[in-house]
Amino acid sequence: MEHQRTQALTNLGIADAVVLGGKSNKLLAVKKAQPDIICLGYDQRAFTGNLRNELASLGFFPEIVRMKAYRPDTYKSSFMRAAGLVDVHTLDPSLVLDIKYATRANFVRKKMYHSPRAFLRHEVAVRLIQANTSLKRHGFRIKLWDCYRPLNVQKILWSRKPDPQYVANPQKGSMHNRGAAIDCTLVDLNGKDLSMPTPFDTFSKRSHRDFHKHTQTQKKNVLILEQAMKRAGFVPFPTEWWHFHDPNWKKYPLLDLPL
Repeated sequence: MEHQRTQALTNLGIADAVVLGGKSNKLLAVKKAQPDIICLGYDQRAFTGNLRNELASLGFFPEIVRMKAYRPDTYKSSFMRAAGLVDVHTLDPSLVLDIKYATRANFVRKKMYHSPRAFLRHEVAVRLIQANTSLKRHGFRIKLWDCYRPLNVQKILWSRKPDPQYVANPQKGSMHNRGAAIDCTLVDLNGKDLSMPTPFDTFSKRSHRDFHKHTQTQKKNVLILEQAMKRAGFVPFPTEWWHFHDPNWKKYPLLDLPL
């Protein structure tokens, strides 16, 4: 996690060097870089004074500032926006969130996201909102199971299920790692789940779109979701009835910003 935070700050391109760690690490970095300005975390008030005194004893007098104390969700959103991602639920609050990898209710049985949020590329988010708006006219809403997924999480999924039918190899990356794919299901306007073929991440033929033993109700509900997503420009994935992706997913770079 510390490495991911360092990389996220570095990718913003607003600093010559980013250092996480204890006092000795920070002093070494400062002595080496000799910056004009040092920016510390908002919780580093005590360390700010100590650092200023220690540097002064060395004849070094840089300006030392502390970051503003943003709420965690605001802080995270700023990194996501810089990477080209938007929080789709803030754009359309009628979307239902049930982000499975932010819970233990997934096939890994491990919580892999710190927060249950849904980020997408802006163009992909627009498509999703279009599909949800269309479905609401007919008494349905979209429930989101997963959207953008960090590459580091993709590696964990692949280590547990190295089957490209269901999990993308992290060496090439997933559409989710680019913020260009959505795992979702249908609920009614009150948020009640509709009958669908399988639970999320059921890695079997029962999750395939062409599986012929689904009930008529399940087939009907899957088709309602699929048609709405296709009209909005999404491409359905053949082995996972819940997965849809943007046709232009390859143009987006892989990302590993933690959630």
